[in-house]
Amino acid sequence: MYLVKGAAYAHTHDDYNRYMASLTNVNPALAAYLNEADPALWSRIYCPRDRYNIKTSDIAESINSMLKKAKGYPITYLIEFITKKLGRWYWKRREDALSLTTTFSRGIELLLAVREHYADMMTVKRIDGWCFHVRGGQRDCLVDLEAKSCSCGMFGVEKISCSHAIKAAKSARWNMSTVVDGYYRKDYVYASYAANIMPNVEHVPIGPYI
Repeated sequence: MYLVKGAAYAHTHDDYNRYMASLTNVNPALAAYLNEADPALWSRIYCPRDRYNIKTSDIAESINSMLKKAKGYPITYLIEFITKKLGRWYWKRREDALSLTTTFSRGIELLLAVREHYADMMTVKRIDGWCFHVRGGQRDCLVDLEAKSCSCGMFGVEKISCSHAIKAAKSARWNMSTVVDGYYRKDYVYASYAANIMPNVEHVPIGPYI
């Protein structure tokens, strides 16, 4: 599973090929099965669309876990249960987004802080106005701030600055908000949950006592 996850989460084709070569040596049948399944369906580097830092699209398990209490009840109760639960989730996440005092979501801010810690241990050499050679970490990398890419692959795939890109941005005195995709900003987090999920009130009688 270590090799399968490595291939699935790889940020570069070289890393993907390295994991798959090791997997072929250990379990040729599994490697053949994964290749036949089409890497575009399970490997992040071969995904035809941007996946950002999300490794899965399967939200069904989260919903199934939430529905455990309501399973076995009539469908009308189940729908009402889902509506109320989602309404609470959306409201909570809107309030959480409004309370943010940072530029990005809490998870991204924490991730950037960790990567900045490692970036401070690296050295950087400026090649031109946009390109930098950053040394340190698991490998030395070339960073292009204009293209928002790094040879480690992480910057281009996740749309979040890797440690190399952070080192380059700090060297160029760039604000971090310019090298992290806007979708991670707190206003996008709020917009994701801006819609209200209204409860079904048709069955509630309307009268002077309400």
